[in-house]
Order: sequence, then C-alpha cells, then structure tokens
Amino acid sequence: MVSHNNASLVRQFSNYAVPTVLAAWVYCVHSVISGIFIGRHVGPDALAALNLLVPLLYLPYAFSVMIGVGGSTLVSRLLGERRERDAAEAFTQALWLLGLCGVAFALAIYFYADTFVQWTGARGELARLAKEFLHAYAPFLLFPTACYALELFLRIEGAARFGLVCLIAGGIADVALTWWMVSHMQWGMRGAALASGISQALACMPMLAYHFVKARHVRPVARAFARLDHAWRMAYNGGSEFLGEIAPSVTLFAFNHAVLRWLGDTGLVAFAVVEYMTMIASVTMVALVQSMQPIVSFQRGAGNAHAVSRGFSIGIVFATGFALAAAFAILTLAQPLGALFVPDSPAAQALLRDALPWCALAFLPAAINVAISGYLTAIEAPLASMIVALLRSWLLLLSMLWLLTEWFGPRGIWMTVAITELATLAVSIVLYRTRGRRFDLHAATTTNQALL
Repeated sequence: MVSHNNASLVRQFSNYAVPTVLAAWVYCVHSVISGIFIGRHVGPDALAALNLLVPLLYLPYAFSVMIGVGGSTLVSRLLGERRERDAAEAFTQALWLLGLCGVAFALAIYFYADTFVQWTGARGELARLAKEFLHAYAPFLLFPTACYALELFLRIEGAARFGLVCLIAGGIADVALTWWMVSHMQWGMRGAALASGISQALACMPMLAYHFVKARHVRPVARAFARLDHAWRMAYNGGSEFLGEIAPSVTLFAFNHAVLRWLGDTGLVAFAVVEYMTMIASVTMVALVQSMQPIVSFQRGAGNAHAVSRGFSIGIVFATGFALAAAFAILTLAQPLGALFVPDSPAAQALLRDALPWCALAFLPAAINVAISGYLTAIEAPLASMIVALLRSWLLLLSMLWLLTEWFGPRGIWMTVAITELATLAVSIVLYRTRGRRFDLHAATTTNQALL
C-alpha cells in the first residue's frame, strides 16, 4: 500500500513537474535567444543596459509569483476541503489583484522611465538604450504581471498542458519577433521590447480565456468580495515567494553597482552573461518545488500527514538532483556559451572563467533552501518561509556582497551567492526541523485520532 501511494505521488509530481519545468525552460530559452540577438545585433552596450533594467522588470513577475503561489496554495487547500465556492471567490480576488498591479506598473514605468533609469546608474548611451526599451515595453506590462499566476491556476484546474502550449507559443513568437524586429528590421531596443511584450500578450490571453470559458473548478464568480480575507491570505502566504522573486530587484541593483565599481562596463557585460547562464538552473529548481506545493497543500487539506511528508521528500530529491547536474553542465559549457554571447570580448570571457565555478558551488544549497521554503509555504507557515527568503535573497546576500568585496576585491562579487546559500542552509534545516516536522507530527496525531 505504501509503495502504491509513493508511486501515485510520484505520478502526481510528474504531472505537475513536466509542464512546469518545460514552461520554465521555454521562458529561459527565448530569454537567452533574445539576449544573443541583442548582444550580437544591437551591441554589448544594449546587453548591459538590459541587465541594468532587470531589477525593475522583475517587479511585475514578483507580484505574479506572490499572487500565483499564494493563491494557488490557498485554492488547492480549499478544494481539498471541498469548499468549491470559497476556492472560486479566492481565484476571482486573485484576478482583480493581478489586474490592478499590472495597470499600476504600466502607468508608473511609462511616465517615470527617466527616473527609474537614473536609479539604475545608467549614463550616456546605456541610459538612452534603457529608456528606449522601457517606453516601448510599458504598455504591455499587464501581461507579464498576470501570465505566470494564470499558468499556476491552470495546473490546479488540470489544464497544465494547455498552459504549457500557450507558453511555448509565446516563446516561439518572441524568438520570431525578436529576429524580425531586431535582426531584420534593425529596430534596436524598441524592437526587443515590442517582441517581448507582444509575445507575452499572445501567451497570456488564451490562458485567461480558458478560465472564463472551459474551467470547471478554478473560474471567476460574481459577488466574490463579501469577505476579503482570501486576498489577504494569498498575499501573506505568497510573501516569502514575493521576497524571493523581488530580491533580484534589490540585489541586482546592488550587484550592478558593485560590478561597475570594481570591473567597469566589461564586468557588467560578463555579469549579464552569468545571469543568462544561471537562469535556467534557478527557474528549474523553483519549478520543481512549485510542482511539489499543490500536492502538499491538497494532502494537508485532506489531513494526510504521511502523504505531505512524502510529497516534500519527492520534491527535494528532484530539486537537489537537478542542482548537481546543472553545476556540472555550467562548468562544462561555460566557455562555448561565453563565446556565443560576447564573441568579440575576450576580457568578458576571462571574467566568466573566474565567476562560474562559484555559481556552480551555489546550486546544491540553493536547491535545498528553495525546497524547504516552498514546503513551509505549502503548509501555510509563511513566517518561517519568509525568514529563509529574507536571508538568502536580502539580508545575508547584501551583507556578504559588501563584506566579501571589501575583503577579496572583485572576486568577492562572484563568491557572494555561494557563501550566502551555504550560510542560509543551516537556518533552513533548523526551521524545517522545528516548524515543518512539528506540523507532520501534529497532523499524524490528528489523523490517528480520527481513525480511532
């Protein structure tokens, strides 16, 4: 019976993980290809300018993750408790939150683009390129704000493959439009922004339509605001993921300034390539953990403590296994990928050879930290999850960046993430043993009492 249950949970995890990971890879692949087009056809300055904008462009995505993860966790639990009306109301409130955030971001970035570019530290040609991108991209910001969250809700509905198809179609459109607008039409940064915005709209709109037309469980309802505790709960529960995803907005800002201080424009180009190279590893680990979360949330709502524990074990094994494979891959492929992005910059390629071993060292502890934080979110222990997120992406990371650069100079920039993840790992294990395992034992006792 136990082996059957284990096999069943592995199948459930696979059903979530395959489309989730593929969706993450689609996002990464078309982002990397767009970066290659920009680096080769607009120039290294354009690649550096785009990297300076990443902290700002992460904000809509971070809100989408917060509402999507917090909302999907809440909806999964409510469905597990057979509270279908409450689940529909929670989903409806999530849609309104996504819409309001998207419109607010679009207006702010369009009208205050000059101010945001000044904050990034861009000057001269870098500032001109950055403003050109923002003005063209701002009208589309509603779509990246909503897209990720809608795909998470499709998984609960059992339509993960449809969400994957939408994302693949958007990724193909992005590559095709970037080639046409940047390489063929020579529209520069404006073309790159338009290609990205249009492709995300093409991915997002069919997913939204599915929830209105074909969804059976996760669909909007009228009169969903009689109580607002659903909106508060999903924002609070997704807070750790929000902090984890918004962290690049702060940390990349700090890293960019540190790189400019110690390594100049060449260092900024190398750092941009490092971000592209490590992106697929980071988003895959997060995708694997997010595939674990609905299983844990549903089984928690059903009161099955043993399945909750097994679901977490499956998630952490897959996440750490991938982290080891990614570390080996990035060390093996570092040189050819560096030449692909910046073929005419031997200095940037030399910096990459120093940076990437430290990046590889960070992957395994990062996978464990992400898995524990995601599990704590899934059992609705957001404070403990938030502590892990704050340490690895804010407090420890920024402190280590300052200390290590003071002690080791420019090499300290590359050491920062690995040292931070290793230090956070000790705290993550303590939090899991005190908060996570306490839930397992309490739920197991409750289940046994119910059976008696």
